[in-house]
Amino acid sequence: MSQASSAQPQQIASFASRRVDRLIGRAFAAASVLLGAETATNLIAQMPLLHANIVWPLAAGLWLTQAFMIYTFWFGRADKLWLQVHAGYMLVLLFSWPLQAQGLHGAPATFVPWLWWAFDTGWISAALSFKLRWVSLYFATLVVGSMAIMLSPIGGSHSWPDVIQSASFSVLSNGSVAVIALMLKNAAARTDRANETAILARAANASADAQSRERARVDALVHDSVLTALISASNATTKEQTEAASQLASSAIVRLKAEFLEPASIENIYVSGFFDALTVAAKKIDAQLDSRATIANPFLLPTSIASGLTEACLQALSNSVTHAGAKAHRELILKASERSLKIVVKDNGRGFRPSSAARGRLGIRNSIIGRTESVGGRVHIDSTPGKGATIIIEWAQK
Repeated sequence: MSQASSAQPQQIASFASRRVDRLIGRAFAAASVLLGAETATNLIAQMPLLHANIVWPLAAGLWLTQAFMIYTFWFGRADKLWLQVHAGYMLVLLFSWPLQAQGLHGAPATFVPWLWWAFDTGWISAALSFKLRWVSLYFATLVVGSMAIMLSPIGGSHSWPDVIQSASFSVLSNGSVAVIALMLKNAAARTDRANETAILARAANASADAQSRERARVDALVHDSVLTALISASNATTKEQTEAASQLASSAIVRLKAEFLEPASIENIYVSGFFDALTVAAKKIDAQLDSRATIANPFLLPTSIASGLTEACLQALSNSVTHAGAKAHRELILKASERSLKIVVKDNGRGFRPSSAARGRLGIRNSIIGRTESVGGRVHIDSTPGKGATIIIEWAQK
């Protein structure tokens, strides 16, 4: 069971990272609207100097990538794809500048290509979506390319000191915003790692508890069988009593072999022990949790299955505490019958839309649905915003 737990660390939910990514993305998307307006203002002012048939399609492409970027953080999955597309499009604008400036022979001394304002959103998009080595290369490309344009006749023929000063200011201002965003993301990642460690530790403790309960059950079973056989043998005075004692001794030996000597039996635990251990682990997440268990038909459960279901259940409870709030009332309902299990985690918190949550929350998609399905189970989510949430984890032996 502990091995199965350790095999899944990459699937543990990243609540803080997802939340911080979306918040940073929304703040950046909102700011990009203002930056886009500034870019459009400068573009329109410079249009008489530029090649309109080339500039307008390029500008339309820029605003399209920006629109998709805004949409994904406010209404979509808040992924990095459109950040990367938007950042990459800046390179298209940069290298197409000679075509945009066809016929521009000697721009005014105060002329600054409209690309300069467009690049503001490109810097941040790259910092939030690319790995560090690619961010460094991207920054260097934009800086060198922008300086080359501004030093040339089609970029205003600016002096070296002015170009260096402008480039330095742009790098420092945009770099500072990027560093702050990355610091927030790193802090969120540390929170996720702590949450991951806590969930895996609770699952491991539940595993150890379940196995301890199973050993106690086996010990009691063996003790009772052997003791009964010995007492029966010591009290046997007739042939019938001796035969009965012999049968009890044979039965005790069979039980010893089945429950203690055969390695396969160690890989299974009774559902009752699994439920008890799971309840103890769950109440470490929420001490006020209401729990109840019903076992219509006791049976042995493979520890690998118990491990996967434990991680999924504990993640569902952790989700509830994080999203529904610590004050929400939670219930844990455990049922076992005919070699099947049902684990229900309910709360009366804020609720959510299952369709968007299963798509956007790693905790639900990986650590609950994915972990349950990896052991042959399935998950049903019933939730409505403002009306709480119910997560049903089901498993049946095939």
